[in-house]
Amino acid sequence: MNPRYLPLLDRDGSWIPRPSLFLLARMAYEDDQDEQVVRQLYDTMCRSYDSSKAFNLLEADIEKRHVRRNHRFRTFAGWTILELFRIADATGWRPSVSQAVRLVAFNQRNAEAKKASPESLEREVRKGFSDYRNTAHLQAALIAEHQQFPEAEVSETALRVVLGCARFLEQFMEANVVGERFQWNPWRVPTNIEPIFRLEFRKLSLEELAVAKIK
Repeated sequence: MNPRYLPLLDRDGSWIPRPSLFLLARMAYEDDQDEQVVRQLYDTMCRSYDSSKAFNLLEADIEKRHVRRNHRFRTFAGWTILELFRIADATGWRPSVSQAVRLVAFNQRNAEAKKASPESLEREVRKGFSDYRNTAHLQAALIAEHQQFPEAEVSETALRVVLGCARFLEQFMEANVVGERFQWNPWRVPTNIEPIFRLEFRKLSLEELAVAKIK
């Protein structure tokens, strides 16, 4: 399968206008969505968004209905990537998606004061990762570098940090997860962006090891 790259750069290697908005537009839609829809959202945001002022009614509607659509499922997809990394980092073993899904559901249930059943949360996490598998590394980078992204619209340095984290996670997935049992066709970060590793997580607890069925 030929690699596909986020179209964040023009042919001369310069950034497209407001590349962070394209990143948001691409992450807003599931893997099976027509790319024309993604491009239309990006074009609309470029015409409408002005970072120097508050959103007007139309901009707020675009933000709610499109940019932040399915935010819960997208976040679950990103956390699945981060839990895959966390398992590999803690054990030195090749992690499975099922292990990561169980960990995401377990930690989300604790965050929600155990209001949902483990089974229902696992279904939600699996759906999120299934629908947004090919942009999950981008969402994971946003989670990991959440303090950088608000600056990414106006700061090339901040944008490169977010994209560098995504590229690192992309490489991690290729080396540790992708195989016969896991196919992936991600929206790759342009190769001129250097991968950045600065992820820090707490160690897996004994309870988490049991939940993920890691011996």
